[in-house]
Amino acid sequence: MNQKKVKFNIVDIIVILALIAGIVFVGVRMFGGNEPAVSADPAAGSKYLVTFHAEAVREDVANTLVQGSKAENASRNMDLGHLVEFTIEDAIVYNTDSKGNSVKTTKEGYVSVTLVCEVTGVDQATGLQVGQFMLNVGHAMGVRCGFTEIDTTVIGIEPVN
Repeated sequence: MNQKKVKFNIVDIIVILALIAGIVFVGVRMFGGNEPAVSADPAAGSKYLVTFHAEAVREDVANTLVQGSKAENASRNMDLGHLVEFTIEDAIVYNTDSKGNSVKTTKEGYVSVTLVCEVTGVDQATGLQVGQFMLNVGHAMGVRCGFTEIDTTVIGIEPVN
């Protein structure tokens, strides 16, 4: 039986090392991203006023809001600080008139609600980081203030001076 001797030269070793490095790089990129990309330490954050708005809320629900109550994201239990202030106005709804045009009107038993919460967060390039979550203007979320829960949209994020 003839056995062939395998000879390695420096080029073979470089090629093998390059392949191993490529496999490690791809593995880290695909499977190594389990940690948050930014610090999630709320103590490192600053105070922000985050404004939420809901166009049509049942009036009896809106009347249960209490200024100063604890605020949080209703589905993720994200701490949103406390309710600094709120306003209740006529509901904003759109209906179709007899000509087929969309017209702004009110809806009996419903009101429009604006909530302002003081939140501790970290300003990031892609929004305000609150704990492990990001807040952005336009973000739709349920907000729980005390015993009241309202589906809202973030309409403003401003630093507290």
